[in-house]
Amino acid sequence: MTAPASSVERERDLLTSNHGVFRFEDRAKVMALAAAREVAGEPWVEIVRDFHAGENKYWGFRLVPYGHPDSKRKKTDAEIRSRDVMVFLWTALQSLVIIKVVIMYFGLNYSIESDDGFGGALSGGANHNSGYGWGLAVSLALSFGALLTFAIRKSKNRDWD
Repeated sequence: MTAPASSVERERDLLTSNHGVFRFEDRAKVMALAAAREVAGEPWVEIVRDFHAGENKYWGFRLVPYGHPDSKRKKTDAEIRSRDVMVFLWTALQSLVIIKVVIMYFGLNYSIESDDGFGGALSGGANHNSGYGWGLAVSLALSFGALLTFAIRKSKNRDWD
């Protein structure tokens, strides 16, 4: 077996495990130690065997479960702010345009579904089972619910200085 040609294959050889993943900060350290041993003349196969099954398994580095926060790169403040702005813009677009169009559609159809001219459920017409009233209620609930959910999520764990 020859040494892998690319750094991706080298990382896969060392960092792939069925038992979890290595912390993001430890990955570079593992690769640096392996590169130092390879420069010293040790064959790549021996480096991989020693790392996975040697006396000091994983060279003292600990595995964390898949999806653990330590297994991912930490987000910078700029990335967090950018994400917050995108969420805010989507919520604003949703509540100011999309939901309003749905509310207008159901509201207009609910108001004109009767022949009396007054419209709605109070008009006394017998043909009120079209579902426009339920559509209007659901769209209003979605509108307020989306804004309330946004406000609650964005108010948690914030410093309001």
